[in-house]
Amino acid sequence: MTKLLLPLLFLLPGGAYAAQPAFTLNRITADTLRELSLPAAPDVSIPMRAEKRADVKYFNAYILKAVDYLRANYGLKGYDINSILTHDMEYHTFGTLKARHAPLTMCVAAQMEIILTAYEIYAKETGDYSVYSYLPKRSFEGLEITDLKGHIWVNHAFKADGTADALINFGMGERRVFENLEPGDFVNINRTTRTGHAVTFIGFLDQAGKVLPKYDGTVVGFKYFSSQGGKEAGQGGFDYRYAVFSKFGCPEMPYKRDCNVIYSTDQTYLNTGTMFSPKFWTGVMPQASAETAGEATVLNRNFFNGMTTDDR
Repeated sequence: MTKLLLPLLFLLPGGAYAAQPAFTLNRITADTLRELSLPAAPDVSIPMRAEKRADVKYFNAYILKAVDYLRANYGLKGYDINSILTHDMEYHTFGTLKARHAPLTMCVAAQMEIILTAYEIYAKETGDYSVYSYLPKRSFEGLEITDLKGHIWVNHAFKADGTADALINFGMGERRVFENLEPGDFVNINRTTRTGHAVTFIGFLDQAGKVLPKYDGTVVGFKYFSSQGGKEAGQGGFDYRYAVFSKFGCPEMPYKRDCNVIYSTDQTYLNTGTMFSPKFWTGVMPQASAETAGEATVLNRNFFNGMTTDDR
């Protein structure tokens, strides 16, 4: 069984950092966090809608369509850490992925459901159902190193600190640093409160909660989509939140906030990346080893508790 452990960054004299692995997040100090700062804006322009891109290398357009579909049809049905999928989902002709305690769901399961919904929309729009042959149905059910679900659920022994890592590990995505994120990318956050969350990135935010067309020096956080909040319908489940990095406090915003988020260039703390379109999937797959044989991911229920600032 794998216990969720995070490396601890110590600030050394002269401004360097030293990493000491296998410490839990609660050992991070406020002084350390104050030393972390967002970099200057990169010289890139980030479109607000991924479908405006000229190329088709990335799956963002379908991820965003899935977000819109799930918000409209399964939004705010309730959050529960023991629940997976808001409804049963057909894995093409290979069988049914059964929901657990539908229509409730939680955050890592929400990211898996977004991906599966994007599969459905893509297959219906393009007629290309080969997406379902890339991974077997059990990859969305099992929790071993050869299962995508086992990586989305976060397992450091699998080198999977978030959905982005999961997609990279299975040849389905690539790293995209925070400043270059586009709507429809994936982020796993850690907070100074020793909790975390798995989300889909929607856009950068300024101090007033305005969604920005690209990263710049006014960015204090980002808007995301995931499942969080209370168990009661209308109080939790699929919805948006405004994440704010800890150095900016918790300013008033026009939507529910998620404050105390740690900004870091270390992917263990702020895990970021994007998904490829199916024709760019590489076929690279994780392999079991002597160290991981028989190992299964165990979800850290205290870490992924679903509570954000304005849910309390």
